[in-house]
Amino acid sequence: MMRLRMTPPGRTRRAPDLTPVMDVVFILVVFFLVVSTFSETLVKPMQVSLPGSAASTASPANSAELKLTAQGMLLDRQPLAQADMTASLANLDGRPLVIVAGDDAPYQLLVDALDAAQAAGLSDVRVQAEREVGQ
Repeated sequence: MMRLRMTPPGRTRRAPDLTPVMDVVFILVVFFLVVSTFSETLVKPMQVSLPGSAASTASPANSAELKLTAQGMLLDRQPLAQADMTASLANLDGRPLVIVAGDDAPYQLLVDALDAAQAAGLSDVRVQAEREVGQ
């Protein structure tokens, strides 16, 4: 019987080089460490009372009301342009904000209002559905 040799005589087969794999793993570990550090420092916590929770049913005294409808927004019963939302919310002088979302209000408007409240530095923001206000 004749044997076939895959490698020439006298040469041993080398193991695959794992250096590139280790480089990629190291870069991924560093990337995830950096991203997790940035996400902790860039995101500011904001308390939001969601509709249906016990905290959202009672509006605090002297609170500002931002009403969202399909036609637009009203801040303390005054029309408010979306471009002026962050500046107007920053002028609330520390008053709590109650966002009242109408049934016909688009979800994006609520997200924009929450983003503007966070950018304005508000710490007490409550979200209510319009039907909860009358209860």
